[in-house]
Amino acid sequence: MSINLDKYTRAEMMIIATARQVRDGESCIVGMGPPLLSAALAKYHHAPNMWYCTESGPLDWIPTSRELPAPIGIADHSLTQGSAMSGDMVDALGAFVNGGWAQSAVLQAAQIDRFGNLNTMLAGTFEDPIRRLPGTGGNADIGASVERVISTMPLETRRFKERADFRTTAGYIDGPGGRAEAGLAPQGPNKCATTMCVFGFDTEDGGTTGSCEMVLERLFPGVSLEEVQTTIPWKLKVSQDLTYMDPPTEEELVLLRHLDDGGNHLIPGRY
Repeated sequence: MSINLDKYTRAEMMIIATARQVRDGESCIVGMGPPLLSAALAKYHHAPNMWYCTESGPLDWIPTSRELPAPIGIADHSLTQGSAMSGDMVDALGAFVNGGWAQSAVLQAAQIDRFGNLNTMLAGTFEDPIRRLPGTGGNADIGASVERVISTMPLETRRFKERADFRTTAGYIDGPGGRAEAGLAPQGPNKCATTMCVFGFDTEDGGTTGSCEMVLERLFPGVSLEEVQTTIPWKLKVSQDLTYMDPPTEEELVLLRHLDDGGNHLIPGRY
């Protein structure tokens, strides 16, 4: 199948950039929304030995057919096909995540702040919320326990905050030493893939040294540094090694569009 490689959307590039962060052979807990599509793309494309798990209980999903689309939810019935175990939330969060078996997580949220904390609880204040969001789900457990977090987030000013309105998922909390003070293990290298670029975080040891702030590492083709900087509401750190990310390959785009053939993940307003 031949497609026009110039005709891809920024949302598709975000999903592909997220998938590229997933490593073959690692155990991964996958959250709702675009993470389900990103992790499925990684599983089909370059990480067939990745453990694809969700908080509802399916552990180590191995698609029984290449024709299966990406799951549309964390409890999608297709996740039971070929899984090593079909348990429940106690198994997934209690044994798998809190037991220290989850090496990475792919998560989506409403907000992320400069230290990588995620918010899926509310916009505004707890006492006077502007909008209530779906809630924590397993994100609180996941942020506290996994070795590294890959977040997927449209690059919009309303989503990127100097301080998240509510901290659902711990990143580096208030900066260097924040995780240790909260009794949490180091974490990283964390990444955030957006619709314009990919961010890392300024800490080599997972939260003690460096500033622990978000750092711009890769721009998407056609995106300028100024476009990103004007969207971020704080003084953004930029890597000295800032480069452009490779555009999607034909294989990645064909596979991505097959996995989301029903438009469950990439319809505007759903990511």
